[in-house]
Amino acid sequence: MAEQDAMMEEVTSAMGDMQMPEPGGMEGRPNNAQVSPSRRHLLTGNGSASSPLRSIEAKPSRPLDAVIAAGPAAPPIEFPSPKFERGRRDHVLVYVEHTRTHQVAKNVLFRDYSREYGETPEKALSRVKQAYWPMPYKERINTIMGHVEICVVLTRCAMDCSDEDGTSDHSPSDDSSSGEEDDVVFQVTDRHVAVKVNYSRRMERYRGRHAENPLQEIAAMQLIGNEHPHVMGVIEVLFDGSNLNVVMPYAGSGDLFQMLQDSQERGTGFSEPEARYWFRQIMDGVKHLHNKGVCHRDLSPENVMIDSNNSLIIDMGMAIRVPYSDPQHPNRVVDITKGTAKRMIAPQGTCGKLPYMSPEIYRNRTPFDGGAVDVWTCGTILFCMVTGNRSYSRPHDSDAQYYWMTHGLSRLLHDWNIELTSECVHLLKNMLQVDPRLRLTLDEVIHHPWFHHHDAPPAHTISPPPPRRPVSGKK
Repeated sequence: MAEQDAMMEEVTSAMGDMQMPEPGGMEGRPNNAQVSPSRRHLLTGNGSASSPLRSIEAKPSRPLDAVIAAGPAAPPIEFPSPKFERGRRDHVLVYVEHTRTHQVAKNVLFRDYSREYGETPEKALSRVKQAYWPMPYKERINTIMGHVEICVVLTRCAMDCSDEDGTSDHSPSDDSSSGEEDDVVFQVTDRHVAVKVNYSRRMERYRGRHAENPLQEIAAMQLIGNEHPHVMGVIEVLFDGSNLNVVMPYAGSGDLFQMLQDSQERGTGFSEPEARYWFRQIMDGVKHLHNKGVCHRDLSPENVMIDSNNSLIIDMGMAIRVPYSDPQHPNRVVDITKGTAKRMIAPQGTCGKLPYMSPEIYRNRTPFDGGAVDVWTCGTILFCMVTGNRSYSRPHDSDAQYYWMTHGLSRLLHDWNIELTSECVHLLKNMLQVDPRLRLTLDEVIHHPWFHHHDAPPAHTISPPPPRRPVSGKK
């Protein structure tokens, strides 16, 4: 515990002492997505259409009524303190099996055991079982707080990895390592990870001024765990004295945003069975978050990674914990594991991406339900899937597409010449209810008749060949 507190102080100190790298952004992924020009013309009229499915308005009471009645809106519950270990970046000796040679890998990230065992960094290297080698030809992906780099996983050799006769074509003169360091040899594996590097100086600059909080994201990921197939977990977190490195599994097939762009270029959306295949996974992941008492707040196609035929929800930087009434103290709130009735959340600021943001988060004037805002964003994702079009620019009636998505969806689809099943239209309409009370709950979405039909795995699985091993240092 004392070690964790000491490292937390170091992180805070480093935030003020670090030189901030140059900022950057991800091209092609603006916060405000625009509707396709060919679809900007919209019809007039109320766009109402009869549905064989039961109307939400017909129900005299709704689940949100109980949430409102549970007590006054409360701030989110704090996450447990994040846990991280000391890390280090350094050169290490690597054996490359397919070339049967040794080489020096640079800027390798690994856990540093030197303080824990009172050893020199060189000697402590012998305790490292796994390390992460940034792939030099893979461009960094810029983030708000730093960047993401794709790394090859290195594992310790049981003994010096060399030819069967015990000789090695690496000599001590190849680098400046000592003989003691040469005894520690790693080997290249076929596994890859994504390392989210948070710059300490940038974390300090944005602390309290930006909805994304790296420390809170780490705490959220550690709370959520690694066990769910559709939510990205964390392998380990390493503070190297300058940056906070979050090591996560690597999803090598891109993200849902790219899949949607590809479908838009073809001029079509996903078929309903294909959309249902992906959307079922997304909703399963969201259910896991909600069962842990966590509201994501920033669900979007960019935050759904694809790994072959599997999807993973990522980016918990804006996630919050939902408050519940404390059964022992009616005026207090606790987390989902100790509480009874879910409570509304006091306004926390406008956050997330505008094209997927719920109207109540955009307005930021009234308390909101954590589950309802995630259902809304999922509704916009489903809209993009089945129409082959982007969402609105902002969730306000002055935005034409937002108005028709929420007040005249059937008419909008007719104008775009898009045919969807009545179940799909009903699901979209009721996930995109402006009034959170009338919006479907997560359980109502999962048990909606649209999900009773069959799924269809993607016709063209996104599975690029595995990345080349970075043995030459060239792109």
